[in-house]
Amino acid sequence: SIINGFKSGVFVFTGVIISDIILILLSYFSATLFPQGGNTEMIVRICGAVFLITMGVSNLRTHKKILFPKADNKNPYLLASKGFMLNILNPGNYLSWLAVAATLHNVLHFSNGQRWLYYSGALLGIFGMEMLISFSANWFKKFISDKFLHKLDVVLGIVFIVFSLLLLKPLILGK
Repeated sequence: SIINGFKSGVFVFTGVIISDIILILLSYFSATLFPQGGNTEMIVRICGAVFLITMGVSNLRTHKKILFPKADNKNPYLLASKGFMLNILNPGNYLSWLAVAATLHNVLHFSNGQRWLYYSGALLGIFGMEMLISFSANWFKKFISDKFLHKLDVVLGIVFIVFSLLLLKPLILGK
């Protein structure tokens, strides 16, 4: 979107949404493999917290450099494939959807209808955010610098760590 504009971004996030639908379906059926009750909630919370702490520490330790590579290819199928592959090959995405699915099924005991409503809302939210990112990417380009990326990494690192602690809070302090 930053280089090729809004239309290219739409094709990329179309691939992202398609891969998210596949990941949701995989995690939806995988979540039923987790036993209900017992230690399931504790295990999901600990795994989620470890994942978020790892992401948070990683963000705090990395120093990214700005790269705006030349991207002359505007083939819609290639752009959608890029979005699809980038999203589906990221193990964090599957783990995130699996954690959501396990929480909805085993911890919150959502019915099938409630889970599909949740997933539909999540996909609509992702679609809206991707649309906003694509629309505003060119405008944001002028603000992006190495210093900005470092500050963003620090903020995101802190957010990830705070959310990991919130996941662990009921285990540490009790419900």
